[in-house]
Amino acid sequence: MGLPSHLHRVPGEWIPRLKPRKVPLRRWLVMVSLYFIVSIVNNLALGYKISIPLHIIFRSAGLIANMVCGYLVMHKRYPVRQVLAVLMVSVGVVLATLASVSDLPAEHQKEEPGMSHGSSYVVHESFIGISLLTFGVFLAAMLGLYQESTYRIYGKHWQEGLFYNHFLALPMFLFLYRDILNQANALSQSHLVIVSLNESIPVIGRFLTSTINLFTVPWLWISLVCNVLSQLVCVSGVHRMTSMSSSLTLNVVLNLRKLVSLVFSVLLFKNRVTPGMLFGCTLVFLGTFAYSQTANASANRPANNPDNNRANACIDKDDKDKSGLDEGIGSGAQMAGRNAENVLRQRAKET
Repeated sequence: MGLPSHLHRVPGEWIPRLKPRKVPLRRWLVMVSLYFIVSIVNNLALGYKISIPLHIIFRSAGLIANMVCGYLVMHKRYPVRQVLAVLMVSVGVVLATLASVSDLPAEHQKEEPGMSHGSSYVVHESFIGISLLTFGVFLAAMLGLYQESTYRIYGKHWQEGLFYNHFLALPMFLFLYRDILNQANALSQSHLVIVSLNESIPVIGRFLTSTINLFTVPWLWISLVCNVLSQLVCVSGVHRMTSMSSSLTLNVVLNLRKLVSLVFSVLLFKNRVTPGMLFGCTLVFLGTFAYSQTANASANRPANNPDNNRANACIDKDDKDKSGLDEGIGSGAQMAGRNAENVLRQRAKET
């Protein structure tokens, strides 16, 4: 999706070229490197003894981490109501997700045999896993703030970011080629699905007299293609919203999307709705509404910017100079009129 919008034809050449970049290449390289490190760290943390509830809490702490990094690194200041709204959204997501996890069957929550909570080995591994999750959460927050500053400095070129963030990341997957091959083999071992044409297909079906089998494909490969297409739409929307809003606002929307996905999963798979899930959903929606109100209030409030003050002072000075010039022109015209009257009177006396 990002490549077609980033190509252009040069007159006299058949092969299209990439458009000139609006953002320096080093900016995209930094973003890709940060995103790759965050993905690796989160995947490494899954290999340590981290409980599911603790992992959910850390995954939902991105809002708070973004606010802390914005305060310490970017020197941002957040209203108290905005901080409370962020806390409501974060706590609501944690409560709703924990309620859905606690409703799982016991076999999905049991630990590996031979690993008790009191063993020093488990404590050591848990400490490493918590450290990795903490590092990944704050590094992801810094990535969001870096994207926000890039679009603010160089303009809202989100399609360029969509292209380079994915294109520059492709060589990094060479380090994971063994895992990719193993996953591809696992997908190929799923049950086969026959793709065919029959009379029930609109427009084409009226010309068919019998079913035509085209090819067979493993079912999980079809699921993967559908997942890639949905992620394409989702990632494009995220990049576009990143160029239009702050990193904190984007995180609020992503947390709301996470909750909506949880609600859809409950409805589609007929899971039980618990009071904790309802309370968490209520907190998320109330917190999102409160955040939107504080964001609108801060957007409508006039900013006390020194550059704007200097510009306004220059405008006032120009207005004063113009008014002084107008007064000078008016007084000069009056003097010229009086001189002309005196000359006419002297000529009338002489005659």
